[in-house]
Amino acid sequence: MKKDHKALTHFSSIKIDHILIIGSPLFALLVIALFCEPRFQSGHFLYNPKTPNWLIISALLLTKSHILLVFLRSHFNKDIYKRFPIRFTIIPLILLLAMWVSPLFLGILGFIALYWDEWHSLMQTFGFGRIYDAKLGNDPEIGRKLDIGMCFVLGLLPHVILLTFIPESIRTEGLYRFMDIDRDIAVKYGDYFSATRFPLIGLGIGYVIFYFYRYHLLIKNGYKFSKEKLSLLLTTGISAILIASFYSVADAAYFGNIYHAIQYYFIVYMGEGNLITKRIKAKNEIDTNVKVFYFSLILIVCIILASVRMKSEGIEYIGAFWLLTSLMHFWYDGFIWSVRRRDFY
Repeated sequence: MKKDHKALTHFSSIKIDHILIIGSPLFALLVIALFCEPRFQSGHFLYNPKTPNWLIISALLLTKSHILLVFLRSHFNKDIYKRFPIRFTIIPLILLLAMWVSPLFLGILGFIALYWDEWHSLMQTFGFGRIYDAKLGNDPEIGRKLDIGMCFVLGLLPHVILLTFIPESIRTEGLYRFMDIDRDIAVKYGDYFSATRFPLIGLGIGYVIFYFYRYHLLIKNGYKFSKEKLSLLLTTGISAILIASFYSVADAAYFGNIYHAIQYYFIVYMGEGNLITKRIKAKNEIDTNVKVFYFSLILIVCIILASVRMKSEGIEYIGAFWLLTSLMHFWYDGFIWSVRRRDFY
């Protein structure tokens, strides 16, 4: 396990991380730019029907497969699994049965998952940045809050600002139909939402200035600022801003899912590679890759079949299952990081 952790905390010495971690937001941006139509050209704000189906399916496959990948870190790792057997077995079953029995409970957990997903994605970027900093020998407690704030400003704020551009007709209809707000009130006060655009932009610019000022003071006192972390923040922020500025809400979601999943695949492979080899009794690295490929292929087929079935029947049962795996992904991944942090720092 220490060997796995060593590989995890020192992955920046391997050039491939510059591509799969730092470069993944740029790759996702390039995919969207090449194959999706800008909203100013298409006139579609929420969802563009001209977005290629293969891109949507690929983004969904990456999303679902990386969600299930967390089980390699939990159930496949006996050192982690034996510490928390109840949360790996009993709790998921109770939640799944409760969602099947109560549509209200299913809706509540779906709302929680939506926001937990945003937090989980931003904290992954934060974690990579802290690993790059720790590699230089910095105190892991210094600058944590600054980095969390920057991850929110660069990763989430552009998409919040994107929502302030919602056309009046879509905004009014959404407030009326989904939030049960009187139509006249929605028309009269809906503009207040758009009015938050420039204050939010000012907040983002102000925090970026504050962030670099604070790190300037830390560097004067001996803190070593990582070029890799800076590069990661830049690629994430610039890509998110460009996506939010030019593409639909749905295309922005595909963008986020693509780069987040690529990063997660890399960190699991680096952190759990030796573990996977032992658990599947592979002879060498090539044998491991072949077996993982076949496992991934079977997984993809299962996801496709489940997606097709969701369009025909049993959507509430399959939807509850995917919601459960998402929640377990966020939960498991978060506390696994916490366990390893206590063990090794």
